[in-house]
Amino acid sequence: MNKFNKFAAAAVAFALAAASTSCGAPEAITFGKSSQTALTVDGYDVPAGVFIFNEIYAYNSARYELYSKNGQMPSMDDVENATFESKGALEWIQDKATEACREFVANEKEFEKIGGELSPEDLAEVKDVLAANISDTSYSANGVGEASLRKVIENSYKSDVVFKHYYGIDAEKGCSEDELKKYYQDKTTRVKYFTISLVDENGEQYGPDEKRILNKMADEYVNDINSQTSNEKKLKKIEECEEKYKEYVDKRAAEAAEKAAKEAGETVTTTTTTTTTAPSGTTTTTTVDPFAKEVLVTKYTTTVAEENDDATATTTTLSAEQEAAKKSQQDYNDYLFNKLSDYKAEKYKYDDDTIYVVIKADIKERMTEDDLWSKNAIDSLLSERYYKDFQDMMKGIAEGLSVKRNNTAYSRYSPFKLELKSE
Repeated sequence: MNKFNKFAAAAVAFALAAASTSCGAPEAITFGKSSQTALTVDGYDVPAGVFIFNEIYAYNSARYELYSKNGQMPSMDDVENATFESKGALEWIQDKATEACREFVANEKEFEKIGGELSPEDLAEVKDVLAANISDTSYSANGVGEASLRKVIENSYKSDVVFKHYYGIDAEKGCSEDELKKYYQDKTTRVKYFTISLVDENGEQYGPDEKRILNKMADEYVNDINSQTSNEKKLKKIEECEEKYKEYVDKRAAEAAEKAAKEAGETVTTTTTTTTTAPSGTTTTTTVDPFAKEVLVTKYTTTVAEENDDATATTTTLSAEQEAAKKSQQDYNDYLFNKLSDYKAEKYKYDDDTIYVVIKADIKERMTEDDLWSKNAIDSLLSERYYKDFQDMMKGIAEGLSVKRNNTAYSRYSPFKLELKSE
């Protein structure tokens, strides 16, 4: 939530710049006294620049919706003549902009209600985002001045403060740090593994003899790993086993190439590797990430899949091959979380073509401030767990705010009167 909210303004700026190219240099929009305020939300006067900013965002959303539907970027006329949710484009875009302005005011009011303050770091970031975007003439050309742009950017940071007030650690609607840790531990695991392929370089299945050899090798690797006297040594041993397997594969490939060359009557060349030793007295310092070869795996849930399906308008039909691949992924995920014990290496048949040698480690051992339990990681988890609830809460607050539109401003700043014509 933090990254999205804090840099939403920058993302919109990019969309605006991409969509707002015009053939000539536009004249800057100026506000008359009758249209300086676009609307009043529960007594809060929303500046025209803030309304136009949200209007342009809604216009770009309409363009993207048509692009997704038709496969090509629409012209302004295409957008103007289209229908969205049974509404004409003008009505739909301005309704969306109005809704965004209500949410803007809801953030402002809630921020004031809780006595919120932006930190020096927040203010510095606001300044940086503003500086990065204020030079874009798309804003001034369409009436979004520096003051309005600053308000939009600051509002997203205020939203972050409100979120943490209600859904942060030990907050009213949030959870304790221990509860958040358990939430993370329940859905995340760490593994090391390597694959043993049962097919050759042409994708053809090996014969029974070669498969027996490979399965025996996998069993030996597993035994070697589990014979180690500490968990740390087991995690190190699986890397050594992977290197042994790679050496076997390279040797087999070299022998096959040599055999093919001899059969073709070609000259066989060998490659000699020379190792150079550093001069005595030379010190080489190498920083090694102890977790570089680990993989963090997130628990598969049908809830996530169903939410993603609901978010798409069309249903994708998978081929038999894709269905099989999906089932392999889900079965492996279930195996990791529900069947494989920590620090016990096992051989796992992923599919007909692949064997895994895999070991799972305790995720709790990496939950430190300088690793998986940093401030950014905590913020990200809180967002993942509660941001939907926060959105619903703020939407409810926004819907309870009265709106009085300035019809003069709405007419003057119609999206189809702005400098949005694409080349």
